[in-house]
Amino acid sequence: MELLNHIYWKKKATFALAEDIYDAWVVFAVEEGVFRYEIDGLTGEAGFADLVLCPPHVAFRRETVTPLTFHYMQFSCNTTDGENLLPPIGKSLINDTKRLASTYAYLRQASEDNDEASTGWKTHLMLDLWRLYQWERRQSRLMETKFTEDALMAEAAALLEEWAGEAVSLRTLAEHLALSPVQLTRRFREAFQETPSDYLKAIRLKKAKALLADSRLTLTQIAERCGYENGFYLSRVFSSTIGISPSEYRRRHQV
Repeated sequence: MELLNHIYWKKKATFALAEDIYDAWVVFAVEEGVFRYEIDGLTGEAGFADLVLCPPHVAFRRETVTPLTFHYMQFSCNTTDGENLLPPIGKSLINDTKRLASTYAYLRQASEDNDEASTGWKTHLMLDLWRLYQWERRQSRLMETKFTEDALMAEAAALLEEWAGEAVSLRTLAEHLALSPVQLTRRFREAFQETPSDYLKAIRLKKAKALLADSRLTLTQIAERCGYENGFYLSRVFSSTIGISPSEYRRRHQV
């Protein structure tokens, strides 16, 4: 991979172009603010700790929601190995916001420098973002999963882990496995001695605890990343299950 261009935008109120098509890969790495995007049919909103990736020759539509501070990076990717390192097209998030904030600080320092040494350093920082994302994804996949001889329920557990950050419903999971919700719940309980809902809640709260301890994200931002509707609902589930509020958990565990 080779960094072709890096621009640091601070509190950009609007985009000059509502849509653009680039000849190379592009990523918007958001420090502050929120913007809406559409890339190859993928739509959403991105904020702090989100990376929005657009491939070459694909329309990138965007609109600021609040003033946006972000790093625009354009880069080449000439090998299959390089593309395998990239996050998926569209939005991906970085959970280790302490590490991310440090990377952004270095990028800000070098934003006006375009000599060979500075470009090499910024390329290294960009690659660090990709490797951090892949490491976090790998760790997520290595979450401890209880053993079962029921292959279909093993798939159900894996899907719950994969979809934990989304607003997944029991009915959606059951339909994906060609079961009724009642059949899914019964077989899942037989396999793991707990319901799919309890299994999903445990995964989400484990991630919420990690984000409370290791990030600067607000409770609303954490809720979005853990599949909850809002921070209030996450707080209620967290307090009733863990026994203390999210704010108290953060106070005790952040260093």
